[in-house]
Order: sequence, then C-alpha cells, then structure tokens
Amino acid sequence: MKELIKFCDKLLRSAGELLLKQEIAVAGHKTANDLLTENDLLIEQYLMEEIKATFPEVNIVSEETTADKPLGGVSVVIDPIDGTCNYAAGMDSFGIQIAIFEEVECVAAYMYFPRTGEMISAEKGRGAFANGKKLTVNKDMLPSDGFLLISDYYGNIAVPMDRQFELIKRLQPVFLKTRHLGAACVDFTALAKGQAAAYISYYHYIWDIAPGLLIANESGCVHALIDGSAYTYGTPGIVVANSEANLQRILSEYRALC
Repeated sequence: MKELIKFCDKLLRSAGELLLKQEIAVAGHKTANDLLTENDLLIEQYLMEEIKATFPEVNIVSEETTADKPLGGVSVVIDPIDGTCNYAAGMDSFGIQIAIFEEVECVAAYMYFPRTGEMISAEKGRGAFANGKKLTVNKDMLPSDGFLLISDYYGNIAVPMDRQFELIKRLQPVFLKTRHLGAACVDFTALAKGQAAAYISYYHYIWDIAPGLLIANESGCVHALIDGSAYTYGTPGIVVANSEANLQRILSEYRALC
C-alpha cells in the first residue's frame, strides 16, 4: 500500500505534464450540462495503464470507462479531469484526482492542479497537505465571514431541484457570499485551506467526492448527508463544513424546507 501511495503521487504529476502538452479537444456532451474532452480519455488511459503495469492486482474504478466496477480489495478510483468544463474553457480551476481504497474505506487521496503545480494530498489518520504543508481547517470562521460553496444543481435525485434553489435562497443572507466554482477538487481544497466555511454538493459519483472528502476530513472538517444522516458514497447531497455549528445551521435550514 505504501508503494502504491508513493507511486500515485508521482503519477499524477506526470499525468499533469502530459495534459498540459495537449491541445484542448472537446469530444462532445456527456449530458446537456457536461462536456467530454479527448483529454479526459487520454489521461484516464494513461493513468490506468501506468497503474496496471506496476500494480496489476489493483482494482481500478474510473469515470469514463470503468465506472460500473465495484470496490473490492485495493482499489484506485480515478477522475481524469475534475472540472472538465473549466478545463475546456481554459481556466486553471480543474484537477486530476485519485482516491485509494482498502475494500470500501478511502485511505489515501491526491488532487493535482496541473496549471498551478499544486498537489493536495491526504492519508487516513495522517493529515492533509498542500505541497507538503499541513492543512488545518479554520474552525472559528463564522458563516457571516465565510463563503458557502455550492456544486451544480441536479434533477432526478432525492433532493428536488426547487428545494436545492430554495435552500441557497435561505442561506444566502447567512453566509458572507455564495460561490459556484465548478469543480469538487477546488471546493474541497478551499475548505481544507480555511478559505471557505461550508460546501453543499449534489455530485454523487465516488470519483467526484472520495478524494476531496478524505482531504477535508483530515484537515478537520465535519460532514453529513443533507437530511442529517450519515453519508455514504453515491448518495447526492453531502454537506461539508469547517465546524459542527456551521454544519448544523445548514441542516436545520434544509429541515425547515421539508
């Protein structure tokens, strides 16, 4: 496991170098509100081939081609480009993500931002780091002094679309500002660095959430499902906050809508 963790750190950096050498090539729309680029497929293939060449026994779950594979044994979960629309628009706010699992427990995570050269990482029980510097969440940040980060809105999930909008309407006066940054890796990093107070995400795929959630937890964040129950991968509506008080404030506003 230690060898795999060290390998993935170097692998993401080399994948980032490869990505920056490519022209942005949009392949089409995955959905009405999401893009697929040729570069997503290139980076995914590169990561999978490199991992399999060195660790052939590892199970790989990856967004574009092996999304339906279940976790089992030692698994590597890959998001080749998190924030594809940001990347396709020429922005810096996208990353390459990997989460390493033992059975169903995430034990290590990496998020690499190719255009800035920043590596955000965590190992379970050992803390979270940005280019080797330990990250500690700002637990004293009040809602009135902090950003509320929000993911894309989603239809056809357990939290109705109208309720998603109404919740933000209720929380807008509570927080300093709301921000929609367009990439889970960017949102989780902001929380872990103490740059934001809370994050509401309706993203529900494991490759979107697992890397950043471990990093947020290791920096000191708390989280729950939006209805107050324990979060499980694949369930839309996770709330992550810098403090228990801020988490409960969001959950109470949601309960008031139900």
